[in-house]
Amino acid sequence: MSNAKTILSLHFSAGSDCKNIVETLESQLQEIDKPLRKRIISCAIELLQNNSIHNNSNEIDISVTETDANIKLNTARKLDEKCAKFLNNKIQEINNISIGNLKELFKKNLSAENLTQGTGNGLILCRLKSDTAIETKFSGETFEINLTFNK
Repeated sequence: MSNAKTILSLHFSAGSDCKNIVETLESQLQEIDKPLRKRIISCAIELLQNNSIHNNSNEIDISVTETDANIKLNTARKLDEKCAKFLNNKIQEINNISIGNLKELFKKNLSAENLTQGTGNGLILCRLKSDTAIETKFSGETFEINLTFNK
């Protein structure tokens, strides 16, 4: 088993100005090949946006670690148990849908007119851009989302 190297660790407090997030991610992830870096940044932004929209009163931590085989994007945020169960159920639903069907659902959601809570496309996009199912972990009040990208 290879050692994991942390190549990015960011903390966003509630109400943080994320104006320069893309530039920060780009500069700190510069050593990753551009196509993979773009997928990771896209997912990081989606998870930040998800937290900002649905959990804007709490902070979020983002880290990226690298091993010989893959790169992992991890986010951790405080959530109450009810919200954590809801989010975990949504993610498990996404994980249980085939990639082909997820692509169709993504397109369908883009054209939906009367959505009450958004499209859910951020999490769908994260699943489509990562190379494995979305992993979650809930411990205490901390809810983690982990995405794995193969090199």
